[in-house]
Amino acid sequence: MSLQYRTTGKLSARIELHRYGTNPTPWHDWVRDHLPSGRRVLEVGAGTGALWPYQPDFQLVPTDSSAAMCTALRDKGFAAARCSADALPFPTGSFDGAVACHMLYHVDDPARGIAELRRVLRPGGWLVASTNGDGHMAQLWEIAARAGLPMSFPEAMNLSFRAENAVELLAAQFDDVELVRYEDELVVPTAEPVVAYLASCVDRDLTDEELSALRAEVTGDVRVSKHAVLLTARSRPGNGS
Repeated sequence: MSLQYRTTGKLSARIELHRYGTNPTPWHDWVRDHLPSGRRVLEVGAGTGALWPYQPDFQLVPTDSSAAMCTALRDKGFAAARCSADALPFPTGSFDGAVACHMLYHVDDPARGIAELRRVLRPGGWLVASTNGDGHMAQLWEIAARAGLPMSFPEAMNLSFRAENAVELLAAQFDDVELVRYEDELVVPTAEPVVAYLASCVDRDLTDEELSALRAEVTGDVRVSKHAVLLTARSRPGNGS
């Protein structure tokens, strides 16, 4: 497990920046609005549980590969399971739906993770997944490059599961694959949220010199374009065969 997910701090810093979005419907609200109904729903890579500010009215089974994230989920009252998305400890066909928000590109082989999600869904069960596409938050990567930061994450154009290939990858296992874009832009009036976000993208603590160089590159209002997408799909009949 990399430094990124040994604690919740770095992930929380990245989530926090999206508070500055201009879309009147916040991302997590928008995702929940797109979830079909289901009595038993799996979430892989649930992180700190940011998608759930309250207990949903169905049985949610959140999972994450990080012990720190699972602790955060349990602290919120969820019975979290620690596991990898490509090796789920659940019987075939045991969920009505599954959620995989901004996490399939963390799986070594996204196609294997997608096949595992299909396995644990009942026939006709639904999947909701999200990811980013070309140009997503490119302005921040430009700031990082000018400051000389050793970024630990690839740009959106280099993600293994991204807007440009997600439909094809999902269609290998699912039917009725649809993609919708979340229209948004960040307008950040102060430097510190941007500094905290970019510092969180490095697999170590920044030195004082690196922080000074980074702050020198963040001036005035920072406008950040986004390219985030949501995908919905249905599990094919004969699931688990």
